[in-house]
Amino acid sequence: MDNNNKFDRLLAEAVLFHGHLCAGQIIGVRIAMLGLRELGITDPKGEDRKKLIVFVEIDRCATDAIMTVTGCRVGRRNMKLIDHGKMAATFVNIETMQAVRIVSVADAREKAARMYPDLDKSAAQMKAYREMADSDLFVVQDVTVSLKPEDLPGPPLGKEICVECGETVLDRREIRLAGKVLCQRCAGQDHYFEPLAALRPPLDVRLSG
Repeated sequence: MDNNNKFDRLLAEAVLFHGHLCAGQIIGVRIAMLGLRELGITDPKGEDRKKLIVFVEIDRCATDAIMTVTGCRVGRRNMKLIDHGKMAATFVNIETMQAVRIVSVADAREKAARMYPDLDKSAAQMKAYREMADSDLFVVQDVTVSLKPEDLPGPPLGKEICVECGETVLDRREIRLAGKVLCQRCAGQDHYFEPLAALRPPLDVRLSG
């Protein structure tokens, strides 16, 4: 299968998963294809499925496309979301520890507009991003990624109970302070919510068969 046909097939899969076609899907498919090629991974959903971990740096459309192409998933622990708001992803071969970070260049939109000045911004991007060379869309950086055993796929490597809230903490994400085992929230680290009330049972709605 030539590269164009492969791209079209992968993009169709990404659109089906994501729900619609957009420029982010095109960029995401191309980032993933480039990252796999840089690492020499040819069968990420088959023979190579246990070799790959991907770190994505944005929680937008491109991430769904990267998931589709690589087969990596958050629940499988081989997709890590590090939300820095950047159109970038790092691909790690955990057998060789080779890693590359792929970044979408800042002037890609301007290049697309110059290629198709008669189209509106969105249409120009959708068309140009399919056709532009990788070197016009991305830069590649060889990097090292420090992976701890508890970050890798597989069964949980630890389970602790926070002494403050009583909640279970897996995979060594607990904090130990003054001899106490705490979850990150109870240890005062940044968290994404503020409680409005104490824990309560769920509403008792019974599912019918």
